[in-house]
Amino acid sequence: MMSAFEAAWGVEGFWWLVAIIGVAGLVRGFAGFGTGMVFIPLASIFLDPLWVLAAVIAVDVAGSAPVLPRAIRDVRGRDLGWMLAGCVVTLPLGTYALTASDPAVFRWGVSGLALALVALLISGWRHHVEFGPRGLAGVGAASGFLGGFVGMPGPPVVLAYLGGQYRPERVRATTLLFMLTFVAMLGVVFALRGVLEWPGIALGILLIPSYVAGNLAGQALFDPARARLYRAVAYAVFIASALAGLPIFGD
Repeated sequence: MMSAFEAAWGVEGFWWLVAIIGVAGLVRGFAGFGTGMVFIPLASIFLDPLWVLAAVIAVDVAGSAPVLPRAIRDVRGRDLGWMLAGCVVTLPLGTYALTASDPAVFRWGVSGLALALVALLISGWRHHVEFGPRGLAGVGAASGFLGGFVGMPGPPVVLAYLGGQYRPERVRATTLLFMLTFVAMLGVVFALRGVLEWPGIALGILLIPSYVAGNLAGQALFDPARARLYRAVAYAVFIASALAGLPIFGD
């Protein structure tokens, strides 16, 4: 394991990754989602996709503890359960697509998905569907595949909650707990397939202090009455991260 930490310390751009994960934690703390949309496009400039996702697993599982009590209090348990049921089915398929693809495809997929989601959010589009069990399982299935393929399970969940029938704190809590459970499941799938990168896990552990600091700051800043301001800041960070992570800018 010490060799894994030595490899993590020697990663090119290590201190850039520390700064990036701090910003990702800040956004996650006040928005309830966004770790992947900030960290993954930028981290993929420096790291192989499997390293990136291994780092996300370690950071999310260990680094989200400070916000768990509030999230557990506010979560919609029914929604969470059905989405996770759908996710379990498609997550392995997404990981197979990831390992069969070129790293450039991963980078295009991450940045393209992030930009598409932000464009839809900025447009103000809303649906008027209240999802039942099948719909929620479908959302989870889409999240499972996208999360396994490009490490971003969030967009389908975010879109599902654009109907506006839920309080912001309830949406934030359910989304956060879904993401946290997803990364734990992703770690299990990677381990079973023998593709879990232990140096990436070690890197994630080294990044946890910065992530926790950002997460706590974001949680302290969160105020449902100022949701519009938080959205604007989050969108700006997502767009900048996605554009910077495009392969056209090189490594």
